Amino acid sequence: MATGQKNISGNWYIFNAQGIMQTGFVYIPSQNKTVYYSKDKNNLGQMLYGQKNIDGRWYNFDTFDGAMKTGFVYIPSQNKTVYYDENQSTLGQMKYGFQDIKGKTYYFDTFDGSMKTGQKNIKGNWYMFDSKGAMKVGFVTIPSQNKTVYYSEDKNKLGQMQYGKTEINGKTYYFDTFDGAMVTGEKKIDNHMYLFDSKGVMQVGFHDLDGGKRTVYYSEAKSNYGQMLYGNQVINGKNYYFDTTTGAMRKGTLVFDKTNHTLSYITSEGLVAKNTKYKINNVEYVFNVAGVLEHLQGEANIAGNWYLFDNNNHVLIGFQTLKDGRKVYYSTDNGQMQFGQKYIDGHWYNFDIHNGAMKIGFINIPEQNKTVYYATNGQMQYGQRNIDGHWYMFDTYNGAMKTGFVNIPEQNKTVYYASNGQMQYGKQNIDGHWYLFNTFDGAMYKGWLMSGNDWYYYNQQNGQLQTGSAVINGVGYNFDGNGKQILNYSIDYRYALPAGKGDDETAANNYLILHEVGTESGAATNARYFHDTVDTNEAYVTFVVGDGGKVYQVGRPGQVSWGAGRVANHNAPVQIELGRTYNSGQFWQDYVTYVRLARDMAGKYGIPLTLDAGGAGTRGIKSHYWVTKNIWGDHVDPYGYLSRFGVTQAKLAHDLLYGV
Repeated sequence: MATGQKNISGNWYIFNAQGIMQTGFVYIPSQNKTVYYSKDKNNLGQMLYGQKNIDGRWYNFDTFDGAMKTGFVYIPSQNKTVYYDENQSTLGQMKYGFQDIKGKTYYFDTFDGSMKTGQKNIKGNWYMFDSKGAMKVGFVTIPSQNKTVYYSEDKNKLGQMQYGKTEINGKTYYFDTFDGAMVTGEKKIDNHMYLFDSKGVMQVGFHDLDGGKRTVYYSEAKSNYGQMLYGNQVINGKNYYFDTTTGAMRKGTLVFDKTNHTLSYITSEGLVAKNTKYKINNVEYVFNVAGVLEHLQGEANIAGNWYLFDNNNHVLIGFQTLKDGRKVYYSTDNGQMQFGQKYIDGHWYNFDIHNGAMKIGFINIPEQNKTVYYATNGQMQYGQRNIDGHWYMFDTYNGAMKTGFVNIPEQNKTVYYASNGQMQYGKQNIDGHWYLFNTFDGAMYKGWLMSGNDWYYYNQQNGQLQTGSAVINGVGYNFDGNGKQILNYSIDYRYALPAGKGDDETAANNYLILHEVGTESGAATNARYFHDTVDTNEAYVTFVVGDGGKVYQVGRPGQVSWGAGRVANHNAPVQIELGRTYNSGQFWQDYVTYVRLARDMAGKYGIPLTLDAGGAGTRGIKSHYWVTKNIWGDHVDPYGYLSRFGVTQAKLAHDLLYGV
């Protein structure tokens, strides 16, 4: 019968004195080690080695002799250091989380037990562990982040990085609320200024800043400990005054109390003059027991600045109207009369540099090379303004009055302001060029203009009246020195419909429709017929061409005429009829004029020079036949008549596109 340790088939077992195999943890005194014999049926009683999970706990047994490991153990294959408990009750168990070991605190990953080093965020708090895993507390400098931080020494929050105001050993420090960096120097916290020395300790009392240029005071009172103080302050029984913006102790100067609206004088020692007479610029003034300068009601020039007193030693501020009628402004910051340009409550004002009177109206500011306008309330104006019946434009940023051409995108127009800033209307000669501006809103006119029976063109890009030659929408035009179009045909107006006859509705600029009269008659006969029967026959076109190249106007260009059905009529600003003839010479005179007139009018209304292209809605020059096929009707003109003299649709299309 075997007893004690036995190696059987390469595995170690242990049997008690009765020869019974032992399993589980066994302490072997002679070898001073604890080992573990398997309880697993597959390897029952065998000594185990390496890392083993036993009853949900990780242990580590020496790979040579099976001895249970305790304490810190480095596991190369997992590149981690772990800790196995040395306490008898939990001997050998891998530990997790925070652990106090021999007076030091460590942290082991809660998943794999690896010991942490360096900075770690644990449950929302930052900690620092040294290279051996020991938690750091107190002040720690982190060179890589160029900051000093503080890890709490308080047991309740041991090792946690601290933020904000923190009391440490009876001294106050401040750590940045974002990264915990210890603050030194001046710091604004919750709208109050504080001072911290080079070691981060909050300072109180008097301190010289800015190289001695500014003496300030940080409160020693518990209620506002460390805060920079401003205005009147009693310190150790003495009355001082600190600038309300910078906190600098005022010396040898007159100060304005914004709360009480009174004046006081600060001596060269920084103390408020009280219950005494004091000379300022060789003028003696009385200061009462409260330190308030006493003065009669009215204006007063004190130390080169104008003030206005009521009858109770109070300094008046804001806008005031003086006895001589001047409207002036006294600063709410120092009570002094203001001069020149001043920004007050979101508005610019201008006060006379000699007497402070508020300016209104047009004012030239030479140093800013601009003219501005101040309304009757003294405020600088911006944008478009109607002043005394004239429109002006003032820059929306600096109020400068604009002159010259100005585009106003929100109104989709370009206007012109003369050198006096006034918007111009009607026909204007500017720098040698004629322009036309709407008489209602001043908008610059661009494009074709029919004045009476004459045509003029104002350039679409710059609005200038065109003279000489120009190609517009693919058509060549000529203009005389006054800008009037020189036609390459002539128009007879004897049959033109008078006002009130025909249709006065404006047509859409989509089609120009070509017809022929459909009877063996000339142009004048048909023009007269349209004119005489417009009320009964309800049919007419814009122009009739014929009789040897003559053009007779019936309808008004641009308006609806009644020649091709309602839909086509409302989309055609011009419709042209061609009179018939059997004379070849006369035909070609008529045809050339027919084409010239069509090209001329198409160019004016921006209609493409293509013939019969596309279906309904496709813009261009259209035959009545195209209208029949694509919109409405039963006409086939003008191709039947044109073919009499060998003019095909293709030739007509070519001549319309390129001219004859």
